[in-house]
Amino acid sequence: MDGETKLHLLLGLYVGALYASNLLGGKLMPIGFGDRGLTVAIIMFPFLFLITDVVGEVYGKAKAKMFVKIGLISLMILLAWQLFSVTITGAVPNEWYGIFNEAYGTVFGLSITFTVASILAFFFGQHVDVFTYHTIRKVFGKKNMWFRNNASTVIGQFVDSTIWVFIAFSPRLVSGAFTTWSLFSIVVIPYWLAKVAFAILDTPLCYVGVKWLKK
Repeated sequence: MDGETKLHLLLGLYVGALYASNLLGGKLMPIGFGDRGLTVAIIMFPFLFLITDVVGEVYGKAKAKMFVKIGLISLMILLAWQLFSVTITGAVPNEWYGIFNEAYGTVFGLSITFTVASILAFFFGQHVDVFTYHTIRKVFGKKNMWFRNNASTVIGQFVDSTIWVFIAFSPRLVSGAFTTWSLFSIVVIPYWLAKVAFAILDTPLCYVGVKWLKK
């Protein structure tokens, strides 16, 4: 497999993880902090930061930013598809489709909110991650990749988590169900810490990915 094919494969995995985290993120796993649980997207999202770090390490900052731009365009296209699919009237050839259409609107209507939040969160979080990764590499050199991989992810994920949560939960913030502090402490911090934990666990994959991409 040549380098170009490997990049295409990584780009496919990148966009796939991005789509999956938005479309499937409404389900909560019974693990995490307290009884709130964690979204299943918590497993998928760290791969976005991992892939841009691997690509940036081998091909440089410009190529990593290209992945981010393609991801952003993909999210905008996904949002357009979601808006069309949810708003168009569904056919009801039998009773089952009446139940299905209602459930479809509920599930994918929620994912629209996630996608809108993700567009801004993704844009800023990923750019901060790429910038931090390459700033650390420029200052400290090529050694200790584990440090710049995790440091950039910790900062980028914090930016991403904060923006995403405050946009996605804005209706509940406006209604008074959450205060700014309670939303930050109950949702942002636990989700950010969980993402950081998964990022630390996938550190060996960063080394494997870089070695594989350089072959």
